[in-house]
Amino acid sequence: MAMHTDLSIYKSSLGLLQMATNLTRNIPRDLKQSLGKRVIDECIDVLMLIARANATQDKRPHLTRLVEKVQVIEFLMRLFKESRFISVPQHAKTMEITASIGKQANAWKRSTPTAPAT
Repeated sequence: MAMHTDLSIYKSSLGLLQMATNLTRNIPRDLKQSLGKRVIDECIDVLMLIARANATQDKRPHLTRLVEKVQVIEFLMRLFKESRFISVPQHAKTMEITASIGKQANAWKRSTPTAPAT
């Protein structure tokens, strides 16, 4: 089993966290504590779910939650773009990264056998 920090999905997710941290600087102060913190927290949760999925035999529940968290990040980034807190190219880059993470998570989920019934 590879270290989770060596996985491509982890590296992409870490890049997304770094990008989200930089992009949330442009959010108005009154929304920074709620929406800005939320998107960063969701990115951190994605990283934790990757580590959990890598460490357990039944990866599916963690990967399912990971995909849901990526969708929340996408929703928030779309809101940021529509509210003009981030530019269209910045939004496009975040969508490219979230799509990559989602594809990797779904491929990982398909490649893992289902957990045996207890």
